[in-house]
Amino acid sequence: MAYLTKRMIGEIPHECAKSKTFTMKLGDLPNMVDAVFDGDHKRPGWVHMFANAKGCNHVDALFPQACIEWRELPLPGLPDDWRGMKVNLPEAVSMTTTNLPLKVIPAGRTIDDCTPDQLALLLAFGVRRDGGRAAILRQNNGAVSVEIFTPRAN
Repeated sequence: MAYLTKRMIGEIPHECAKSKTFTMKLGDLPNMVDAVFDGDHKRPGWVHMFANAKGCNHVDALFPQACIEWRELPLPGLPDDWRGMKVNLPEAVSMTTTNLPLKVIPAGRTIDDCTPDQLALLLAFGVRRDGGRAAILRQNNGAVSVEIFTPRAN
């Protein structure tokens, strides 16, 4: 089920806060987005990234001076052409130039203060701003929810 919580709406710029709720099979997600992000709650700062070729290009564009080593994924439910990797996002931001939309981080906070879900959201916003379709995964009491972000129609 895709939805935005009231807590998340407070963190999302107003023009992004509109949402629709629907039910879908998790296996349908690769047909709907180019990249999926999942904050690692066991390792603060780390985010799992999964992307098709277009999504990899969008993520690569967020770190123009870095070389992201995408790996093949033998994960059930993802097509063979999807790739993945983990990134320590605060460390990556401190070590290289980034095109991430860091302005969405609330005033008085830094990327080091962000929760795993906020880090995933930051990457999704970056992909969306670059013209891609992105999703973040959230685990809520054993259930997985998905939030999808698509580029605005001009």
